[in-house]
Amino acid sequence: MLILRQRRFKLAAAARLLALLVVTAALVSPAAASGPVPSGERHTVVISIDGMCASWYRSPAPGLKIPNILRLKQEGSYAEAVEGVYPTVTYPSHTTIVTGKLPAEHGIYTNVSSREWGKNTRDWFWFSKAIKVPTLWDEARKAQLTTAAVSWPVTAGAPINWDFPEIWDPAKGEMMDFAVIGKYSTPGLLQEVMAALHLPQPGMDSDAIRTSVAAYLLKKYKPNLLLLHLDNLDHFEHQAGPDSEIARTTLEQLDGRVGEILAAVEEAGLSETTDVFIVSDHGFLPIQKVIAPNVLLAKAGLLTLDEKGIVTGGKVFTIATTSFFIYWPQDQHLSAAVDAALKPLFDQGLVWAEFDRSALKDLGSDPGAQLALDPPPGTQFGSRASGDLVTPLKTPGGAHGYFPYRKGLEASFIAWGPGIKSGVDLHRIRMTAVGPTILKAMGIDDPTFGDQPPLGDIFKANAM
Repeated sequence: MLILRQRRFKLAAAARLLALLVVTAALVSPAAASGPVPSGERHTVVISIDGMCASWYRSPAPGLKIPNILRLKQEGSYAEAVEGVYPTVTYPSHTTIVTGKLPAEHGIYTNVSSREWGKNTRDWFWFSKAIKVPTLWDEARKAQLTTAAVSWPVTAGAPINWDFPEIWDPAKGEMMDFAVIGKYSTPGLLQEVMAALHLPQPGMDSDAIRTSVAAYLLKKYKPNLLLLHLDNLDHFEHQAGPDSEIARTTLEQLDGRVGEILAAVEEAGLSETTDVFIVSDHGFLPIQKVIAPNVLLAKAGLLTLDEKGIVTGGKVFTIATTSFFIYWPQDQHLSAAVDAALKPLFDQGLVWAEFDRSALKDLGSDPGAQLALDPPPGTQFGSRASGDLVTPLKTPGGAHGYFPYRKGLEASFIAWGPGIKSGVDLHRIRMTAVGPTILKAMGIDDPTFGDQPPLGDIFKANAM
């Protein structure tokens, strides 16, 4: 295992160096330009297009029809790439966007919340009480500004004025489950929007519903901050890959949703006071195969399975996020046993990178994980614990959740509006800079918010 230890040390050291360089760059970035005082007349709209790599607007494919997104980029400010968090999955990333903190600080480490076999293992981090640091809606509340959120991750139970959270029953698996959403929405809100918008209408997909709800809230309540999460692009990129025709047509449809929100801003009479941010949580990589490390851990006796091959317990706990996180109690000293069990992965070239606790700490990732593995190009790690170690997909697909600095995983950032300069190319930014920048657009000055200062170069002096 000498080679394995050397490789782990080198990757851990590389991760520490990368983290140090990024933090140093943040410290020497230009200070935020002075802006106007906070005002209840200011409005900020944040639209997250789940899975939208920055390359979609940085170098759009010939014939791609996304006029709204490209207009906002051309007339506003943008980043060529946003470096995300580890793992590059939806819930940790969206929480970083609204806190300016890494997962180790904000507490949303992966999508799923359980760290114990057999205990709500299909539950996600739906509830805002799990967030350990201040959020944009907390800051707005302190400043006596109003807030709305439509299907934004980790907002169930949040102190948001008009909250339409993303939450579902794992047994059903239906993300747009009105019965569950209604239970955790602002009291009466679901009934109100269903009656006003005649929802659900035949043929409306989930993003059409979310957009309609967001537009309704903008026009009726005029919240100072609106957060909207659209996820159809992510769905189809998983299904068919990031370069598929259906991914392309879905993004074109979502560009139309952006247009609907812009029209709602205008109809609400808010055009002169609203800054709009287009963001995303991660990009995507194509995959053809799935690797199942749990098969090796089960064979080594570190996991126990039932007669159907389902994990029921074990000495370790694992989470497959495309990357693969392994947990065990600190006092169990299972490192050697886990290394021995996973040796076939390394022997067969089925690991792209390995991160130990020290490297994960430097990356601001899950502090409870003992180890994380990143898969080779064209593959992802899965949770299956029986059968073959590697299985090919029937058709090519897509995945995210990898180490955030891998090419193709760059997230998006576009800012546009009366308070935003035109033509500012920020090049590469960190996701932790997004939240403080949105906070500044809201007219709130809180130097303790987030890990980085706002991207001050994008703001007009004394705007609004």
